[in-house]
Amino acid sequence: MNKIIYLLFFTLIISSCTTIHKTTRQPSNIIQLQYADFDLSEQQTAKATSVTILGIDFARLFLRKTGAYESAISASSIPILGQYLADQTTSYALYRLIDENDGADFVFYPQIEKKTTCPVLGLCLINKITDVEVKAKLGTFK
Repeated sequence: MNKIIYLLFFTLIISSCTTIHKTTRQPSNIIQLQYADFDLSEQQTAKATSVTILGIDFARLFLRKTGAYESAISASSIPILGQYLADQTTSYALYRLIDENDGADFVFYPQIEKKTTCPVLGLCLINKITDVEVKAKLGTFK
């Protein structure tokens, strides 16, 4: 029995896990825009709603529509100037905003109103309804 313990101990000592991280320095990506470089539209509005049950959004779970706001998209793929709430429902609303306004190149400082309702005993783990309304001006480059 002692030999097995020594063998396991020896095996643990000589086995190792190696992790190597290589990074490179990112270049400075600063672009200075003047107001004369782009045009802004009037303020536009878009809404999105998601309903999750046990943390799963069944309405969008099996959709395979590429490019539609219902598909699993991220707001990181939408050009946004300004800050935004990083959640999936906000991403749907931002995508709908830029998709419904053809010709828009970017979203300019979005204002986001988010309302979350937990109808089952107030527990968001069971059922959660999230409504997001995004208001923003859209920009186009000249």
